[in-house]
Parts: sequence; structure tokens; C-alpha cells
Amino acid sequence: MAEKFTRTPEQTRRARALRQSASKTEQKVWLLLSRKQMGVSFRRQHPVGPYFLDYYCPALKLAVEVDGDWHDAEHDARRDAFLAEREITVLRIPVSYIDESLESVGEQIRGEIERMLRRRG
Repeated sequence: MAEKFTRTPEQTRRARALRQSASKTEQKVWLLLSRKQMGVSFRRQHPVGPYFLDYYCPALKLAVEVDGDWHDAEHDARRDAFLAEREITVLRIPVSYIDESLESVGEQIRGEIERMLRRRG
């Protein structure tokens, strides 16, 4: 079933502000995901309910989240449960991992995309 993309004007403003204030680490990940370099399209700061996904591939229902020290495990668990109810898979990548090896991050994301595409048949 195709996902209906709806958002409020406030969500649009918030997503735009989040994109404009992206950290250097988030910008590095976007360079990996933009322009269909992984074979699928991603959106940045995509609203889903009360949450904004760092990167989201609607075709696969895959969210890629950049996790820094500011992340709260309890909040992330609630958020992940909310997304799981909507059949959205969340791939969490620590900032330190991105900073250490962007190439490995790209391989990890590409591997998850390939697994998801194989499951779809």
C-alpha cells in the first residue's frame, strides 16, 4: 500500500529548520543517501506522527537515524515502537561510527537496503 504523505505547515517549517541546522556529521550521511546513490530515494527530516526522521526511504519504509550523545534510550524506544507500529524499520548509526568510517556506514546502509529489497522479492 502506498504511503500517504501529509504534513502540516508547522511540520514543513520544522523540517526545513532541521535540514538547515544539520550537523557536519548529518551532512556527511546525506551525501551518501542523496541523489539515489543507494539505488532508492531518501528524504531528510521526514515527519511521521510527532517525530521527524533524520533520513527516510518511503519505498522501503526505512529510517536511518544518526544517534549522538544527546539521544535518550527511553525516548528512542518509544519512538521506535511508534514507528514499528507503522512498519517502519529504524537503522540507528552512532555519530562516532560515522566520524570513524563513513565508508563503513555506507556499506551498512547499502547492506540493509539490499536485504530489504531481497525480502520484497
